[in-house]
Amino acid sequence: MGAGVCCVQKHLDFSVDWISDLHLHGDQGNSSSSPPWGITPPPHLARSLPSSAPSGVHGNNTSGMSPQAGWESLDGRQQQPFEAASLLPVLYEIRPPEFDESPHTTTVVHRKTEATRRLSSFQKPQGVAAQERLRSCVNSLQQLGSVVDNVAKIHEVFEDYMNVHLVSEHCTGGSVYERILERQYFTEQESAVLVKHMLEALLTFHDHHLYHGCLTPDSFRFLSDSPHAPLKLVDFGIELKVHRWEAVEHLGGGPDLQNPHCPQFFETCRLVFCAPEFAPPNQPKRRTGRGSLSLPLAADIQDWQANWAWRVNDAGKNQDDLLDEDLLADVIDEHADWLEQQQQQDVACDYTRRLAAADVWSIGAMAFLLLCGYPPFFAPSRNTILARIHRGEISFDPPFWSKISEDAKSFVSSCLQTTCWDRPSIREALEHPWIQRLADSSPSGAMFTSFMLNLRRFYRTSLIEMYVANMLATKFRREDMHDFFSRCREIDMCNTGFFTASDLKHVLTALGHGSVSEAISARFLRAFRHPGESYIDYVALLDSIYLRQQRLFEEELWRHFQRVCQSSGRRQEAGRISVVDLNLLFSDPVIVGLLMREIPESAGIEEASVCQRAQNGLRQHCTGKGVTQLDFHTLAALLLKLVRTYSVPKDLINLWGVGEAEGGMSTVL
Repeated sequence: MGAGVCCVQKHLDFSVDWISDLHLHGDQGNSSSSPPWGITPPPHLARSLPSSAPSGVHGNNTSGMSPQAGWESLDGRQQQPFEAASLLPVLYEIRPPEFDESPHTTTVVHRKTEATRRLSSFQKPQGVAAQERLRSCVNSLQQLGSVVDNVAKIHEVFEDYMNVHLVSEHCTGGSVYERILERQYFTEQESAVLVKHMLEALLTFHDHHLYHGCLTPDSFRFLSDSPHAPLKLVDFGIELKVHRWEAVEHLGGGPDLQNPHCPQFFETCRLVFCAPEFAPPNQPKRRTGRGSLSLPLAADIQDWQANWAWRVNDAGKNQDDLLDEDLLADVIDEHADWLEQQQQQDVACDYTRRLAAADVWSIGAMAFLLLCGYPPFFAPSRNTILARIHRGEISFDPPFWSKISEDAKSFVSSCLQTTCWDRPSIREALEHPWIQRLADSSPSGAMFTSFMLNLRRFYRTSLIEMYVANMLATKFRREDMHDFFSRCREIDMCNTGFFTASDLKHVLTALGHGSVSEAISARFLRAFRHPGESYIDYVALLDSIYLRQQRLFEEELWRHFQRVCQSSGRRQEAGRISVVDLNLLFSDPVIVGLLMREIPESAGIEEASVCQRAQNGLRQHCTGKGVTQLDFHTLAALLLKLVRTYSVPKDLINLWGVGEAEGGMSTVL
């Protein structure tokens, strides 16, 4: 039995699985006795399953392949827990990612069995201890998926020096948003059933000492289009885990704990579900200049400081300082205060308890959304959302909550306690009366019409945020980022930092990206017709684009780095290159073209000059460190710093005035 939101009938319909869920509170949903997808596991795997494995592991064959074919790829070769990433394109056809999906996920098709899978790729942390934690986490996920039916099964894992790739079960039944919006009516009882199934998936997760840290509705998917399809946890929070493990291992010299460089923290419709203990601190607004913009990310300030060593030109003079000293002092002080607070919290509260409590918070925020159509703490700008999250103040505003039961409000309030110690565990949340009785005290009938209107509007905004960030990350150059920001500021007459989706379309059309503008209309505005605008925080959008561009640069550089090292015929340690072989990289036209793409055309810099400067800088770095080899992570970081030193000409900066250049485009100056 599954979460059972009926997507077939367009009216309120309590199908068999809904009735079972609403009136039977045992484990009747786990009564099937066939293996996953109708496949019989081979003897060596069948013996490895614990005898106490729940019978609910099993479901229907939705992969479209025969039972024998399902295990053919496993039996045909000696499969290892972590296989070489070079095997991935050999075994699977990798499809291009969809622009309205998370940037690190796509679908793959097995070349032999034609089974469709979900591919999730993550950059590995640099530290040895952090990498061991990642391996342990992935191993636990593999074991968990083989014995439960509410967590997506991981079929294979591939890795190289740079990345780890998870090939997991492909859930084709759509998201929670999509299932609900296919309905004409939705009730509080149905919301309670959905939340119950989310909690059950997380209970299994937590019982195996696994935690997510920042769940959203998109972390769950229905296995198939069937109205009885189970709801599965498909996102395991690995990207955030990797960031925090690496930050802890390299405290003071690695990633910034304060500002995780994960796109989800710059997409307002995902950030809104994040617990206060893991949400970045809301940053004060500029008191100078034309408007109020976000402060630069602390890591970008570190980049700027490092870049300054590259900025000494041939005349021996530095360019004008574009960063306000008072602003820099404010950021450093705020980061020091926040870091001290984080260390105190880590001592006072067990880290796993905080992670578990963060999942409960996210469940409470999603329950709030499923009861009124909009999430708690939502606002048009990222800074305001962060301020509301850290205050933790929620309100059940009429008329949207007028038909919602007191049990539902009690459940939401208990999950959204600001202090992690005050929140229930997942098991305790499952025992709440609203979940136990599945909202039997709620008023009969569907929720207000405003529920569907609010949910459609919020979902539309989330899709636009994701689509535009993914699309523009592949289209924008450095000048485009500046032009985009300038146009946004012209439209934003009140200096709020956000504008409407219609304004966004006008800006993109004016900059020559009419196809993106038309796609927004066709895919989202016309498809999700309903009164009310979607609001976009254009500063957060630019940060999100920038992070995606950095990831794309690193991935493409890594691909060509491997190619050059392999074609050279010289024996190189994986992920490393000798200083004497640097000329191999900078004589490769593809790598040179990749670097030049990151430099503004208006800078007027020749390829030879860039390559010579890069090699000199890299050799200086190695000499200073006393090493003869560069690892890829260091190489990529230094090259990124190099290309960022070629700033947009000052006459373009003057279009905004010094105030805007100081505090506005932190990520592109």
